Amino acid sequence: MDVLQRMGPPPRETVDRPVVSLGRTAPADRSNASALRRSFRSWVREWADPDTADDLALAVYEALANVVDHAYSTATHPGEMRLWAAVSPPLHGGRDLVVTVSDDGLWRRSTGCGWRGRGLPLMHTLARATVLSGVHGTTVQLRSRVSPE
Repeated sequence: MDVLQRMGPPPRETVDRPVVSLGRTAPADRSNASALRRSFRSWVREWADPDTADDLALAVYEALANVVDHAYSTATHPGEMRLWAAVSPPLHGGRDLVVTVSDDGLWRRSTGCGWRGRGLPLMHTLARATVLSGVHGTTVQLRSRVSPE
């Protein structure tokens, strides 16, 4: 069951800020992927220790880079990439973080050799990653338990 489904409807605002989210959309190009990574890294530093925040920012950037490299490769103009992240209310041992990177493009397997094809394994190493792809785009969901220092 998805962590946000377990959380139920958005709770009423309390002093402890139970659910906090980040949402960004930009055209799928390298400079915007870097800007979204920086925005995410700045946001997540409140919720995770520096090493975990760096790992998650790298996983998010890999997902964004996949959108840039693969989703709209046959399009004449880059489509949109979306970044959404949320942390749960406080739980025993921290908070659950869910990050979603999505696009409306078509999944295209890498045909490059050698140095290509390491993004998905890296995402799976850095977070619990799920990739859903279909005719209406691809969604990468990254999950992690986070706790500030």
